[in-house]
Amino acid sequence: MTDQERRQIALQRAKGVPVRELAVRFSVSQKTIYNALNHGRATRSANDSRTCVLTMRVSDRDLRGFDAALSRRGIAHRSDAMRRLMLAADDLLRPDEMMTEELRAMSAALNRVGNNVNQVARRLNEAKLKGERLPYTAASHAEIRGLAGLVFDMADQVQELFRARRRALDLEVTEALRGLATNAGRDCSV
Repeated sequence: MTDQERRQIALQRAKGVPVRELAVRFSVSQKTIYNALNHGRATRSANDSRTCVLTMRVSDRDLRGFDAALSRRGIAHRSDAMRRLMLAADDLLRPDEMMTEELRAMSAALNRVGNNVNQVARRLNEAKLKGERLPYTAASHAEIRGLAGLVFDMADQVQELFRARRRALDLEVTEALRGLATNAGRDCSV
């Protein structure tokens, strides 16, 4: 194969053209296509700016999901989107320190609630073992309900933290993909 054919294979594959289709188009085996792609990773592209070709296998379901996400954003080209997401990976994959600290605080609060529940259970068990009347009053019941309410409130706060993080990530992805949206049709090749 010529270098030009290898570059064409790499370009077509980057656009999502299946290896099987490329093998037919270039009248070679699929293994030859894979070899050309591997060779292309080590050679420079025509404009000397992008020297690596990435290939990956995904399920049809994964690809449909990715295409649907791109379509919702009006993005026509997978390769451009992947390139932008790769460039933004440092920001997108950075741990959220604020969420981590919030979760630590909630964990400590839940531990305090757990200790309170254990104390109540211990008192009830001691009374039961001694054959005494259970020291469970209306005030105790109100305290238990208050603890349960605290747990439910914390669960709601955790849910809101996750929703806020998802919104923040969505904004970061949108920023990373800014400028790619088009009104043109999507490249539908797999």
